[in-house]
Amino acid sequence: MDPSSFLPILSGMLGGATSAGLFKGPIQTVEDWWYINFGHSTNEKAEMLRAKQEANIEAYKTSLLKETSKIDPNHLKEPELKILGPALEASKYYIEDEPLRIMFAKLIASSMDSSKEDIVHSSYVEIIKQLTPLDAENLLSIHKTGDESIICSLKINYSTGGYKIKYSNLYLGNQNTTKQSLISPSLDNLDRLGLCDITYQEKKVQEGIYDIFQQTDEYKLLSQEIQRLNNEYDNIRHVAATNPHANINTDGIPFLSGPEIQEGLIKITPFGKNFCATCL
Repeated sequence: MDPSSFLPILSGMLGGATSAGLFKGPIQTVEDWWYINFGHSTNEKAEMLRAKQEANIEAYKTSLLKETSKIDPNHLKEPELKILGPALEASKYYIEDEPLRIMFAKLIASSMDSSKEDIVHSSYVEIIKQLTPLDAENLLSIHKTGDESIICSLKINYSTGGYKIKYSNLYLGNQNTTKQSLISPSLDNLDRLGLCDITYQEKKVQEGIYDIFQQTDEYKLLSQEIQRLNNEYDNIRHVAATNPHANINTDGIPFLSGPEIQEGLIKITPFGKNFCATCL
């Protein structure tokens, strides 16, 4: 890769050599580190960079230049090496995943923007490494709704006391997938990383806003399961009532009710808001 290839492209994006001149120093630093990470010898490149990989690297470079071109020249500064180096190194292994690739590009560009120096954090590199494309989609969708979204859990209540959570952290804000078996652990991961906070101690008070969860497959399946179990328990009680010699104790057999929607929220934390402002 020609280490001088960045600046002419950036100049075209900015529409003038004068602006490009302001970027020359910081861009040269990026070029040098880019070459260290991606400018391998011919033999290594033949081994690592197949056609798909080269296309991904080109897309990565384009994303980085696009994000860099958005920086106000008055706020442009040398990239922070504690971010630039680890970000380029880590991104080699995530370059096929477009959402994560773009996150790395935005992070590097943010490290070159003095207006963001109070919110850029070196830990973001490790956080991106622990995200999946689905995590990135969910975080972005929550961020777009004002940094908090409704979630729910579905539970069965027992007449004998207590309840059982059957589905947790249902979330319908992702337009690309509604598969809750994938979304629920994704939200858990965002919570684990400190980007989001899952709570059932708070909820939105807008009337009927949680009714949408009644249309989910999980709600319908749980309704069917409750009906099936109640039918089975009714049959046992019927046998016990009509055949006293069967010696069946029905005291502990419950009536099931539900599904009950346990209303909650997933909220982006202050740390997560800084991450979003830097990487999304």
